[in-house]
Amino acid sequence: MNLKEYLNTPIRRMIARNIALALVVGICLLFVMLHDSRRMYGETIMFSTMSTMGSVTLSHKEKIVVKNALAAAHEAIREVEKTCNIFDPESELSKLNATAADEPFACSDLLWDVLTQARTFWMDSGSVFDVTIDPLMKLWGFHSKRETLPSAEEIEEAKRLTGLDKVVFDDEKHTVKFTVPGTSINLGGIAKGYALDRAADAVRKHGVKTGWIEIGGNILALPKKSGGGKYAAGIKNPFHKDDLLGKTPLSDAAISTSGNYERYVVIDGKQYTHIIDPATGLPVSGMDSVTVIAPTGVASDAISTSIFIAGPDAVAGWTKKIPGLRVLIVRGPADKPEVLKYGKGWSDIPSNLLPQ
Repeated sequence: MNLKEYLNTPIRRMIARNIALALVVGICLLFVMLHDSRRMYGETIMFSTMSTMGSVTLSHKEKIVVKNALAAAHEAIREVEKTCNIFDPESELSKLNATAADEPFACSDLLWDVLTQARTFWMDSGSVFDVTIDPLMKLWGFHSKRETLPSAEEIEEAKRLTGLDKVVFDDEKHTVKFTVPGTSINLGGIAKGYALDRAADAVRKHGVKTGWIEIGGNILALPKKSGGGKYAAGIKNPFHKDDLLGKTPLSDAAISTSGNYERYVVIDGKQYTHIIDPATGLPVSGMDSVTVIAPTGVASDAISTSIFIAGPDAVAGWTKKIPGLRVLIVRGPADKPEVLKYGKGWSDIPSNLLPQ
């Protein structure tokens, strides 16, 4: 087989599609699986989900096992999106937000699970990670565009509606109730990671141990890589989105990046990140990206947001709670950015970023 024929094989085309997809997000899987067609069957599915793109790539010696596992993973992700989509008035979360100020809302098992995990991260973060941030996100124009900065009075009013202490959890009945009308929950900071975990659980039930799952830059790698070794995740340069800082090994873990460069609003010519500090009511400044590698998708998702808000001082507390946690922080100014590394596996990432 010549080089042209080799690159035109189905598995190579699949790999090329995966890389093309991954390059639009903050993290990409660089060292993808090279399947031995005589022993393993590999396949990728790609789909839109949670206002972004998702993909599942799996490998197993039996084709039917891969097919069934792919379908199960996709369904698990679809179920999380259907339940937690704040922009769908028919979603369970939207119905909760519409009624929980009037009476306790009885949650499905899925919604209760993700909400209680969000509550745990809220407590562990010292209330920094807060899924009731939605009134502030609306105020800053992340649901509908605004032309002027919110006033101090508007910010204080929105802050009055936020805080998970305004949500009453009934652990026996699995209900939640808002104590302040106008409070609402947005699971955008945890839903992608949670969906990765649900999808991975579905895949494992089919006996598949090789592959990865990706949703909008959040990636969960399964334990095994065809041919041995580990996968490698490429980390984007927040100052030059088309470039990579470098790569880091990834296996049986999840990786997530919170950054100021993918989602933001522009007001009076200035860019404001979508990550808002619930204590101040203001978009976070002085941080450019935080990448976290953790045992689960939900932990990597929630903790990257928490550290982005709280800053480097929060890392020590998280590493005590979650052994093996790895954190990479990049923050400006752009002409002399700072790179902070915590844990092993960051040797390929430069410690000093020179301006281009």
